[in-house]
Amino acid sequence: MLDAGRDMALETGAALTIEHLLLEEVIQRARVPRSSVYRLWPHREDYVDELLCYLAGPGSWFSDRSVLDPETFTMVKQVLDENEVLMATAEGRLAILREVVRITAQRNYESLTSSAPWRLHMALVATLGSTRTGEARKQIAAALEEAQRVTRESMVAVLGYIMERLGMRLRDPAYTLGHVQMAGGLLIMALAMRNVQVQTAIGEPGGQEGASQGSSATSSGTMAVAAHVNDLLNAPVPGPGLDGQPASWSLVGLAYLGQIEVFIEPDPEFVPPPS
Repeated sequence: MLDAGRDMALETGAALTIEHLLLEEVIQRARVPRSSVYRLWPHREDYVDELLCYLAGPGSWFSDRSVLDPETFTMVKQVLDENEVLMATAEGRLAILREVVRITAQRNYESLTSSAPWRLHMALVATLGSTRTGEARKQIAAALEEAQRVTRESMVAVLGYIMERLGMRLRDPAYTLGHVQMAGGLLIMALAMRNVQVQTAIGEPGGQEGASQGSSATSSGTMAVAAHVNDLLNAPVPGPGLDGQPASWSLVGLAYLGQIEVFIEPDPEFVPPPS
């Protein structure tokens, strides 16, 4: 029943519609005995509360994926392994770090933008305050926090691994890798949400047949704005490259690099290990 409810929520594309799910439709989708369902959830509101907790926790986007997909992490390790010659200097190690950021930020951004489960998760976060009240809201919020905690701790571990290999340190003792992860992660998610919005706007038809001239003009203006925002978000921009020459970056990569370099710097006492 919970999986069927999640599938229906993904199809509709917004957590708010869960409030309007008909229990009979979910029963039909799940193909389970009606009597068993009503033993578990005597009232539809009981099922909705548990479904929202499921979507926030065990059934969330965060519960069944690693922070970096295997291919991304393989690419990161390849960058580290293939550029050991740059490890001899602080500038070289910083160049490697920037290349790792260039790769991982863009892939994470693209992964979030294309993920329907992640969009549902974000919709649930956005609508939490207006959809439920009392104890149910607390339980859903707790499930959201727990799901995000697992991902946060995993990403902190990844950052720690990269910093150790590259001989990096935090610029101030008051900073933690938790600060780095929180600031950078929220930045990427915010840009991905903006990208979801603009991609939806670009994908919609410019105007319906038979629309008035005023409506068409408004639609054309909206499309022009969406196209401009799409360029800002997704058109390549120059940034630092491994060889000292400009490389092709994305806005999300440069923005994330800015976050990273605020917190992290090369450790002057680092001694590279033998190759």
